[in-house]
Amino acid sequence: MSTAAAPGDPVLRMEAVRKSFGTSLVLRDVDLEVAPHTVTALIGASGSGKSTLLRCANLLEEVDDGAIWLDGEEITDPRADADAVRRRIGVVFQAYNLFPHLTVLQNITLAPQRVHGLSRAEAEAQARELLERLGLGAKAGEYPDRLSGGQQQRTAIVR
Repeated sequence: MSTAAAPGDPVLRMEAVRKSFGTSLVLRDVDLEVAPHTVTALIGASGSGKSTLLRCANLLEEVDDGAIWLDGEEITDPRADADAVRRRIGVVFQAYNLFPHLTVLQNITLAPQRVHGLSRAEAEAQARELLERLGLGAKAGEYPDRLSGGQQQRTAIVR
């Protein structure tokens, strides 16, 4: 495992990442660098490996070969703490999986309180700020089934 990344280094780096499912090679020697404070879009045909690449970055799938670094630490090293990685890399799946019995605000504040130990007030303050930034401030008290698909997606992004 390496030390923390130097200023200017990519926050996420993938080198020669390979992943197969049976005889189907899904990721062939993928190289990727994501600079801090940038937005990166993965675009490709259905079945081209976009979701698999994200699942590998989040350690939900084990790579067959290659390496992935997060802030200079090789997370594909068997000694890497997968839970710590997942606390830092959020993935919004195609199915948003919002809890239907919780409001938008409750969906967003659940993990910060339970995983990161934030107080309810801190988690709600962060959530409300992010909801406002994404135009959902008035939806904090709504339940997911009362939101449009786009609003559900933005809620999942905030979460």
